Amino acid sequence: MIDIRYRHSNSPEAHNMNIQLREMEYRLLKLATRKLLGRFKNLEEAAGQCRVKPTNLSQYQSFDHSAFMPVDVAMELERVIGEPILTRELANLHEQRGWPEHMLDVRGEALDIPVAVGELLAFICEATAENSPGGRRLTENEKRRYFDLRRNVSEELRQLDTAVEQDSDIKNFRQVGQKSA
Repeated sequence: MIDIRYRHSNSPEAHNMNIQLREMEYRLLKLATRKLLGRFKNLEEAAGQCRVKPTNLSQYQSFDHSAFMPVDVAMELERVIGEPILTRELANLHEQRGWPEHMLDVRGEALDIPVAVGELLAFICEATAENSPGGRRLTENEKRRYFDLRRNVSEELRQLDTAVEQDSDIKNFRQVGQKSA
């Protein structure tokens, strides 16, 4: 669970209130925000169309920041591009609330994979840069870090496999596919 607290509110009740979003919902909203902002040449161009700065827009799409894009900013940016990307994702999340939990788990586990792979790729790019401690070659510490990140990718894939296998429709499909292979 991602814990997001109201930070700006006049009432003490709202200030102390925690909103618990499922990790999958949090990631879907961040990914939809990235998709929306990706329709602009850069964050400066997007900021020129709304009331917030590029640094705020960067935080709204970052998995490392709990801030989400204000509704008026999302609406304005969606109007500029002519597509309700973030609004559509919010509507989809509301519709999915009635789905069985295992169906949400498959999608949630799948969303963990690009994050883990992204961390691995970012590390490799940084570790093999000309100005890194080992230059274009990995140091012993970098090799250990690589294998830690690689194990994390494998673990995320294993968790997705488990979630998929728990889904009876997909499990039956997989068994049929294995027999024909």
